[in-house]
Amino acid sequence: MLQIMRKKSKFFITAISLTILLSIFVSWSLYMENNGIYSIPADFYGTSKEVSLNEMTEFAIIYNISIYLPFTLPSNLSLTAIYLKESPFIAIVVYSAEDNKDYKTAELTIQLASLPPEFIPTYDQLLSQVEDSEFESALEINGWPVKVNEKANSGGDPEFREKYGDYTLLVWVWIEEVGYTICAPTLETEDVVQLVGSMKLITL
Repeated sequence: MLQIMRKKSKFFITAISLTILLSIFVSWSLYMENNGIYSIPADFYGTSKEVSLNEMTEFAIIYNISIYLPFTLPSNLSLTAIYLKESPFIAIVVYSAEDNKDYKTAELTIQLASLPPEFIPTYDQLLSQVEDSEFESALEINGWPVKVNEKANSGGDPEFREKYGDYTLLVWVWIEEVGYTICAPTLETEDVVQLVGSMKLITL
């Protein structure tokens, strides 16, 4: 009986720890989004591992997460790397024309994370957020709420700022309880809108 209670206690503590970690990430993400800042989780190289597309999809299936990625890209870009943190599920997908695998300096990155339903905004909510903004707009693509910031703060990473300057194109998309942050410093808004429109469910 005592052993069962210890197991239950250990499971409860683990569950609480994971909840806290996810809450921290969500709070961080919302702060960055509300302030139009592009950034990545601290020391993501140290807390993640490089995986293949199939490996990421396998982990997503285990965690019952649906992942959508673009099937149409600007002709010069291709997928070069994926970095995955399993728990809580966070990934950064890297695209480059220079065979660059560094998410800090690549031409296109897509960060994705599973989010609680209450953190998924509606299109109307996004409209109210951007109504007084000069550089932000709200869209609805394939029924998904999308927020665009054409002049987002590049954040604190010196490598990114040195390569692309103080501002970048930043797009947020929410699909089936997963939040996507697309950073595209070398693309135009129309390019990223087409990219989002081509996003499809990734399967094995």
